[in-house]
Amino acid sequence: MAGLCVKRKGRPTMGKHKKTKPIKHLEPTQEEKYKQEILELKSKLHDAELDRDILKALANLTKKSSKHSPRK
Repeated sequence: MAGLCVKRKGRPTMGKHKKTKPIKHLEPTQEEKYKQEILELKSKLHDAELDRDILKALANLTKKSSKHSPRK
């Protein structure tokens, strides 16, 4: 069936150029801005808590190692 279709020869015609519409960037609503800000703040809080936990663990390790260090 596909072999029976008419095939055009030569270059395709230029035709009319389609005008592209400029993309409108939608402004987020106030509620969406607040939600985004909350997510960013939660992320920063999580990072700060991880840093705090790492520093606490490091302090505990250095404290324990100084107690059990061999004396000369």
